[in-house]
Amino acid sequence: MMYRYTILRPDGTSEAGEVDWPADPSYDAIAKLVGPIERVRILDPAKFDAAQVSRDDYRDMFVDEMGHMREPPGRRNEKATWLYRANWLRVHPEDDPEELPFIAGVAVVFDRVIWR
Repeated sequence: MMYRYTILRPDGTSEAGEVDWPADPSYDAIAKLVGPIERVRILDPAKFDAAQVSRDDYRDMFVDEMGHMREPPGRRNEKATWLYRANWLRVHPEDDPEELPFIAGVAVVFDRVIWR
């Protein structure tokens, strides 16, 4: 099964790719792209302003769970942080985005949910 992804780096660069994996790929397979990973579900950016969203509107983002310690202190990944916070802020627009957690280090965003 082909999975399309985008690697988001803290320096603002990105790289698109595609990988052929079985359905429901293993932790080890995904970790080869990122390192020790944590999965975060994000909303498809095309749906940020939608009146309604469905389960099909979500994507998997895998982040380096050690990113806060690996990068220079607090090196934030702005694009990944924006994606991570967007769904919460869509539902809670009164919240201050800077009060929410941020993503540090490399993140990999897939074009769909790949882990069920």
